[in-house]
Amino acid sequence: MDAALNDEAVENLVSQFSSSLDFYRELVQNSIDAGSSSVEVWMEFEPGDGVEGTISIHVDDFGEGMNEEIIDDQLTKLFSSTKENDLTKIGKFGIGFVSVFALQPKGVLIHTGRDGECWEVFFDADRSFVKGRLDVPVEGTQITMFVEGGRGRYRELVRGTRESLRKWCSHSDTEIFFEDRSPVGADEGGGEPINAPFEVAADISVSVDRPGTEISIGFSHAPVYGFYNKGLALAVTTAGHEILEQRAERYGHIGFKIKSRYLEHTLSRETVMRDANFDKAMAMLLDAVTGPLRDALLGELELLCNQPEWSLADRTRYQSLMGYLASEPRDSLDTLGPRAILRTVDGRGLRLSDAKRAFDRDGRVFVADAPSSLTATLAKREVPVFLGGGTRVLEAVLEPVSRVLSSYLWLRWRSEPSGLARRVVGQDLLAHVEASVVHPESAFVHARALTDVDPAVQGLVADAAATLRAANQRYGKIIAGKLDGSPEHPCLFAMGSELSPVMQRTVAGFYDRGWFERPKVVVNTEHGHFRELVELRGHDRAMAAYCLAKSILLDENRNLDDDDALVEAAMEATR
Repeated sequence: MDAALNDEAVENLVSQFSSSLDFYRELVQNSIDAGSSSVEVWMEFEPGDGVEGTISIHVDDFGEGMNEEIIDDQLTKLFSSTKENDLTKIGKFGIGFVSVFALQPKGVLIHTGRDGECWEVFFDADRSFVKGRLDVPVEGTQITMFVEGGRGRYRELVRGTRESLRKWCSHSDTEIFFEDRSPVGADEGGGEPINAPFEVAADISVSVDRPGTEISIGFSHAPVYGFYNKGLALAVTTAGHEILEQRAERYGHIGFKIKSRYLEHTLSRETVMRDANFDKAMAMLLDAVTGPLRDALLGELELLCNQPEWSLADRTRYQSLMGYLASEPRDSLDTLGPRAILRTVDGRGLRLSDAKRAFDRDGRVFVADAPSSLTATLAKREVPVFLGGGTRVLEAVLEPVSRVLSSYLWLRWRSEPSGLARRVVGQDLLAHVEASVVHPESAFVHARALTDVDPAVQGLVADAAATLRAANQRYGKIIAGKLDGSPEHPCLFAMGSELSPVMQRTVAGFYDRGWFERPKVVVNTEHGHFRELVELRGHDRAMAAYCLAKSILLDENRNLDDDDALVEAAMEATR
């Protein structure tokens, strides 16, 4: 290799590092490989004659050091010796060591010793070097970089050094220490350990140990992904797709740190090598998610649901944790029936299997964001209303609790005979289930019959009932009353097999009639449409009767093609 190509190769290696301070990761890696029990990083500033001074950056380890053979065959192979003009291939230590030149130092001094030999190697700014023996003993390897700069530059490098060491080396298997030994940096603190617990910042997390691998993993709304070998960061990113690729969607709500002997960085140092060993590490990571992490999530949900009283913080945390569960693969919910991770609006903890029984019995499952007189009445009838967040009446807004319920109910129902039959005829079971997880006010209203009714009101109700009988429509008693539903979604009719304090709305598909049933109907006399028909009755009695009867059929989506017969029935009923 000629000198020009060698210089180009070195320059390419220097420029590959995204930050000029990434050299700390490389030097600490070399120290760990050398078996050092600790690494000490320290800095000092020497003022010059003018504004500029000399910044010294020291990285000292206590490993096995280097002898002349290692210096010649591994450390300096990338560089030209002023004495030997050695131009050869890249050495083992040279790839990491070359990173120190990203900082553009004026010089780099190395003191090292091994096997009774002690050496000094000095690299100039042009990366040429001189080598000589030392008469004093040296333990391990001591590297010093000399950088020109003033006090402001020095403070900037102190701050950047701390950040870089914490980013790359905080989970190192070797102890790392940093110290600012210059008076100008005294306000930033003295020596300090860099090592920190191997933990991920998350709402709920677990740690898992496997042979050759340590994992910290947790649910997070802003996940960070860290890959480590011997505790040194190979890559730390929030952009999971860059490394995880097709696995990224699975970890969209899960952050992790994985320290594994199976992980290594690419030659460029900017990412993790994806190979068979990487796949092994990812398999262990997935096992940690589907096992210990999910168990921790379910355990926390059960603890919350069993608390007798909730604070606002408890309610918020419950919604957040259910959001994580709802983001898990749908099939993973299939076996969770025995887990008591649901809470009713009246403060009871229930199992997912309890929700399935309610669905089998009622054809629906109810979710509300607060208790009400309606939910209290349903509770007396042993109809559970589960506590969710932000569920809107008559709209399919699937917040976390509703999403979990819909997924679980669908998973259980699809393998049952009734579900299989519906699938055979092409029905979308999931869509049906999602439409069946509703706010109670979208299905029920409080109903109250009126005893003292204006003759015009009573006459309109009687005319509509006569019209429906004349048209052979199957309804039982129709009475005037008051319906206390949602003010945003007033209800014109309520229906049931019997007249009762709580009856069902007549929205199409909500009321499932028995085959021979003639349901009772309560007409809401306070509804705006009904009041308009009362006025219309004063001018056209038959038309008012037809319109009210037609409204009932429209609400139920029944017999809409028999309009001519309904008109004739209205005219006959009002003669």
